[in-house]
Amino acid sequence: MYGMVNEGIRTYIVEHAGAETWGEIAAKAGLDGEDFETMLAYDDDITYRLVGATSEVMGLEPKVVLEAFGEFWIDFSSSTAIGRLLNFHGESFVEQLDGLNEMHAKIKLSMPHLNPPAFDVEEQLDGAFRVHYRSDRDGLQPMVIGLLKGLALANGEEIEIDLTQSRLDGADHDIFVVRLKEITEETRGISAAE
Repeated sequence: MYGMVNEGIRTYIVEHAGAETWGEIAAKAGLDGEDFETMLAYDDDITYRLVGATSEVMGLEPKVVLEAFGEFWIDFSSSTAIGRLLNFHGESFVEQLDGLNEMHAKIKLSMPHLNPPAFDVEEQLDGAFRVHYRSDRDGLQPMVIGLLKGLALANGEEIEIDLTQSRLDGADHDIFVVRLKEITEETRGISAAE
């Protein structure tokens, strides 16, 4: 994975649990605790170890860690060159979602060794969207759920997501069904009170 993912994990932990907790997680993951170079490639195992160590130190299931990080990553990346690429490819949740492959193609120009995931979006007759997620990396479905939620939130939207096909069940790729929720004054009040 490229270093921006690992740096995002480090930043998330420091902001939400403090530098001391980051030091403990980095040590448990067998890392020196330093920053990551955002545009360098790192072995995927480092990311998996960070998630495992975060799960253990913070007492959270790995899927909870991955989803929280995925949601955080959208905001974290928005101030970076990658975030600007994402914003370039649409002004709404659906437009940005549809532009993810183009964004990854542009990133790959700078980092030809990168093996990014692929996202294909199909609009359904009922207004929902089927998001086909293809990746050589295992176990990142919760992060994708977080990314989708974070992307929607950044666009002032709320979504419901169902994983309807999973590589964990032997499928060749994952499929998420995404529905935009209607946001009313009443639901805004509930969200603000939570």
